Amino acid sequence: MKINATPFFSFKRILLISSLFLAIIPVSFLSIAIGAYNLPISDVVKCLLNPHGENPAIIAYTIVWFYRIPRTIGALITGAVLAVAGALIQGITRNPLASPFTLGVSSAASFGAGLVIIAGVKLALLPQVFLQTPEGYMIITLAAFTICFLHTLLILTLLFIKGFSPESIVLAGIAMAYMYSAGITFLEYFAGESSLKEYIFWIMGDLTRVNWGKIYFLLATLLITILAVYLFAWDLNALSLGDDVAKSLGVDPRKLRFKVAFMASLTTATVISITGPIPFICIMAPHIARLIIGSDNRYLLPTSIAIGSILLTISDIIARTALKPIELPVGAVTNALGASFFISMYMSIKKGKVMSI
Repeated sequence: MKINATPFFSFKRILLISSLFLAIIPVSFLSIAIGAYNLPISDVVKCLLNPHGENPAIIAYTIVWFYRIPRTIGALITGAVLAVAGALIQGITRNPLASPFTLGVSSAASFGAGLVIIAGVKLALLPQVFLQTPEGYMIITLAAFTICFLHTLLILTLLFIKGFSPESIVLAGIAMAYMYSAGITFLEYFAGESSLKEYIFWIMGDLTRVNWGKIYFLLATLLITILAVYLFAWDLNALSLGDDVAKSLGVDPRKLRFKVAFMASLTTATVISITGPIPFICIMAPHIARLIIGSDNRYLLPTSIAIGSILLTISDIIARTALKPIELPVGAVTNALGASFFISMYMSIKKGKVMSI
């Protein structure tokens, strides 16, 4: 019985993961159909089956192909990347509250964007409306990614010197995050009204910035994320048993933590440089996946992809419809969900059922 139990249990988990990925389809249809202007599902299907459009002037075609589909794809990919990045960081730190945001990636991106939005425009003597152009937005994205990348190299260098222990990873990330927070406060203090408004909108995190040109970058990031799932699942399982056990199984904890931290930070940096910081998906999605599927990373990481995609897409639907016709930044919705999630975690702790790795 014991020999047959494991394959049967694995089959059930594979079936569950498949069901979660199938659930992405109706959620995507809802995301395309629902918004400030609701579309019948029949119109959505017609537009999807006719991508070139017999009559490109019709409003449904324009909404579906130029606004809703890029935004939905952006939500699916961003949610998947952030969820896996969170699961990876939680795996190497053995800390259920850790995420790439804990490593200061979000603060680094916000600081990079602020340098352009607040300081860059003044120093270059450019009008504020320049930031609304594709060129201006590209410069903001590039600055956010560059600072994120440099931050990742810096923090990994510090960790390489001090050793890649779970505690040092979290401590170094928090220290760097406070440093960037000081820089952000300094920039905000000297910002003008229009630049401060633009900057606050950026740091809220929003999917309206995603268009077809940025989908290619997001797809490349998703491929790297899937590669990370394939490369690190077994090694993370070994690491979860402790560093000594991992070494006895042929896994170098120091090198593994370096590789995982670099890949998770890089993919997160790419995503949030396009969408702005979207918090809590990194923490919520892996926890929900762990409750559903268990802690085996062979199943946890793919489940996190599905949960993250669904969670962020639903959050975006809520952001578009909660105060219709006004659209909220999706970051505001994920913040609200995150607060509810942490309250539920606190209640679990009180009951002696704290979530853990």
